[in-house]
Amino acid sequence: MSQDESRWEPTSAHVGALTIAVVVPLVAMLLRRPDLIVLAVPFATIAAWSIATRPRGIPEVSSQLSPGVVGEGQVVGWHAFVRVPPGATDAGVVIGESPFFAPEARTHALVADLAPHGDETAELSCRLIAQRWGHYDVGTAIIALTSSFGAFRWSPGQLPDHRVVALPAKEAFTTRTGMPHPTGIVGLNRGVRRGDGTDVATVRPYAPGDRLRRINWKVSTRTGTLHVTATHADLDTQVLLVVDAFHDLGASGGIAGASSSLDTSVRSATALAEHYLRAGERVGLLVLGAHGIAPLAAVAGRAQLRRLRDSLALIRPGTGRGSEDQATASLLARIPPGAVVLLLTPAVSAAALGRCVALARSGMTVLVIDTLPPAVTAERIGVADLQAIAPLESTRDVAVTRSAWRLRLLERAAQLHSLRDLGIPVVAWTGPGSLDEVLRQLQRRARAPRLVRR
Repeated sequence: MSQDESRWEPTSAHVGALTIAVVVPLVAMLLRRPDLIVLAVPFATIAAWSIATRPRGIPEVSSQLSPGVVGEGQVVGWHAFVRVPPGATDAGVVIGESPFFAPEARTHALVADLAPHGDETAELSCRLIAQRWGHYDVGTAIIALTSSFGAFRWSPGQLPDHRVVALPAKEAFTTRTGMPHPTGIVGLNRGVRRGDGTDVATVRPYAPGDRLRRINWKVSTRTGTLHVTATHADLDTQVLLVVDAFHDLGASGGIAGASSSLDTSVRSATALAEHYLRAGERVGLLVLGAHGIAPLAAVAGRAQLRRLRDSLALIRPGTGRGSEDQATASLLARIPPGAVVLLLTPAVSAAALGRCVALARSGMTVLVIDTLPPAVTAERIGVADLQAIAPLESTRDVAVTRSAWRLRLLERAAQLHSLRDLGIPVVAWTGPGSLDEVLRQLQRRARAPRLVRR
C-alpha cells in the first residue's frame, strides 16, 4: 500500500496541547504572572515528545475472511494484518454491521497495543456468526493507527468487504414411511414387484434362474423338494423439491429467531433432501419466482445435497422474470409419472398453486407443504410481520393492511380447500414426522385397485 507521510495527521488532542503550550505563556507575560507558565510545561513536554516520536514509516494493512462458505450458526473469522512502523502505539478497528452476521463478542470495535519499536505485523481478529442463509458481503471495516499520546493518526480509509456464502441449516426431519411409487432399481422402498430385497414376499418352489443363496433349506428338507424365499424388490423414487420463492412472508430473525416463510421453505427443503438422499432416493430441485437458479435434475448421492444447498443459498425472493424459462419446462417434461413432487410454499402465489395443479393432472404425486409462519396467520398480526408483507407509512396503514391481509388469508384458505378437493394433500411443516400420515395415505392410495378402460 502506497501512502504519503502526510496521512499521519495531527489529532485534536495534539493541536490542543500545542495551543496551550503557546497561549498560556503569552497570557502569563501579559498578566505578569510567571507562575502560570508552570501550567503549560506538561502540555509543551507532551507536544514536543509527540513530535519527536512521530511515526515516519507507512503502515501496510490487509484483511481476510475465512472460511468463505459456512452453514447457518457457524463462525466466520475476520482478520486484519497491520505492518507497524516505529512510533505507532495503538490500532483500532470498527467493523461495519452486516445483515445476519453478528460478532460473537457482541461488539464491532477492536483495539490492540502495538510494539513500540515497530517493524512487526500485528493481527486484529473478530469472530462473526452467520445467522441466516444467503450470499453476503461481510468485513467492511475502518482501521486507524495512532502514535504516542494519541498525537498523530493514520488511516487507509475503508477496508474492502468479502463475499461469504451461508448455506441453509438442516432442520431435524425423519420419517419411517416409504414413498408411494418406487420405480427405480435401487433404494430402501418396498417395491410392488418381486426382486432382490430384504422384505420376504413368499416361499415358492425352485425355478430355473433362482439363485442358490435364496434356497430355503428348512422348507426344502421338510417337503423333499427345493423351495426358495422370494422377496420384494428394494426400489427408489424420484423426489422433486419445488420451492416457492415468489414471496417471503413474515419477519426473519435468523437461525435463533423467528422464521419467515422462505426460511422455513429453504431449511425444510434441505432437511428433506438430506433424509431422502440418505435413503437412496433421487432428489431434484426447482425454484419458482427467483432469477438465476438453474433447475437440478434428480440425482442420488451425497454430492447432490451440496448442490442443493448451494442453489438454495442463491434464492432472492420475487426476482423471477416473466414465466418459467425453457430449462424449467425441460426439467418438468423429464419428470416420470411416478415421481413425487413436494411443493414448499406459503400458498399465496397463484402461479405456484397453478403449477401444483398442472403437475397433479399430469399423473404425478404432488404434496403441498404449507410454510406460512403461524405469526402471520394470527388475527392480530404484529407490526414487524405486517411490515414484511407490505410497507407501512402511518398508523392508518397498519389497520388497512391488516384488514386486507385478513381477506387474503380467507382467499388462501379457499384455494387450499380447492386443492384438497382435487386430491392434492396439504400439510403444515412441523419438523420431524410432518409427512408421516399423509405419505401413508398416499401409499394406500397407490396400492388400491383402480378402474381402467379397456
